[in-house]
Amino acid sequence: MRFRIFHREAQPASPSNAASADYRRHISYAGSPATALKIAAVYRAVNLISNAIAVLPMHYKRYNAALKYFRTDYDTTLGSRINYLLSVRPNSRLSAFQFWKQVVCQVLLSGNAYIYPRLNMYGDPEEFILCSPGSVSYNAYSDRYYINDIYNGLQGEYSAGEVIHIRNMNLNGYEGVSTITYAANVLGIAATGDDETLRRFATGGRFKAILSNLSSVGGFGRYQDAQIEGKAKELNTSIQAGQDIMGLSGDVKVTPYSMSSADMQFLDSRKFTVREIARFFNIPAAKLMDDSNTVYGTAEAANLAFYSEALQPILSDIEEEFRAKLIGQQQCQNYKFTFDVDSLFALDRKSQAEWNKARLQTGMVSVNDLRREFDTPPVKDGDEVFLSVNLAPLGSDKLSGKTNPKA
Repeated sequence: MRFRIFHREAQPASPSNAASADYRRHISYAGSPATALKIAAVYRAVNLISNAIAVLPMHYKRYNAALKYFRTDYDTTLGSRINYLLSVRPNSRLSAFQFWKQVVCQVLLSGNAYIYPRLNMYGDPEEFILCSPGSVSYNAYSDRYYINDIYNGLQGEYSAGEVIHIRNMNLNGYEGVSTITYAANVLGIAATGDDETLRRFATGGRFKAILSNLSSVGGFGRYQDAQIEGKAKELNTSIQAGQDIMGLSGDVKVTPYSMSSADMQFLDSRKFTVREIARFFNIPAAKLMDDSNTVYGTAEAANLAFYSEALQPILSDIEEEFRAKLIGQQQCQNYKFTFDVDSLFALDRKSQAEWNKARLQTGMVSVNDLRREFDTPPVKDGDEVFLSVNLAPLGSDKLSGKTNPKA
């Protein structure tokens, strides 16, 4: 006769009796944007990337043939209008910050972001409309977009050149796939872990015990298998109901089953999912508050990795898509769209000071150029450009202190 008091039969339809059913349910549960964001690491990753890009102003630049460099086009009516749309208010509903934040969120959580440039009668942009999630479908065979966006008043069929399409990682090159879709297994584990943590800590602080026969297996030798199965189900029902003390017939002993110290460390084991989610979003684990192995040096390296691996690919994709859809082939060498990444270092005063010093010493900017960046008035003779010269030949006038008179 078998001792089966804690035996659990395989019942996939019952979540309480099968952890695998919980896991499969959570894979589907965590696959939608609203529910995936309930996982702390996902919320942090999406919020971090979208905020980092949203604070960067985007500029429409025109090539100055005389001086041979690109400068932000505020001189022409069209350039001034486009720069206003990109960096202040793309449309009547959203500020530039909210616009770019929503673009990045849609790319990460839905796989695609669709922007429709509404043009005036002269073919110039009047506003940039971010289509609502789920309102756009793309036909890869005809290369056409079908929009039915009741919130923004857009409806109809549009050619590929009329819609700015920002894609996430994909396999066919046409339609992006959301990061949470690729990470479904990991998010399922994370969601299952959240539920398990809630169940453990909801009643894990109270003392619980089982009263059993002192003779253990022999004490139940008098019962048939069917009776043992019935007793096992009764005990399982008592456990699920949260009863603190359960009794068995005969001489008894107390066997505690409250949460052990190992169980109380369950949250530590969940760091695995945080690191896996960080990998999917190309974010260093330290940026998701996993600082178990973080020191000052690795924190700086994590920031550089975040800028180059998580942000730069998205920024480049947006810049190139705007350029391809809004600038014709004949003019593509004279105009471009760029994000001003200097804003990323705005609060890092040490890095910003070192960067400004290097720019000044290498002749990239003048003193007045730097002052204008900080909204301070220019100073007299501040427009001169300097070049730091630290090396000189032996016996040169520089080493001897002699200077050549000006011609």
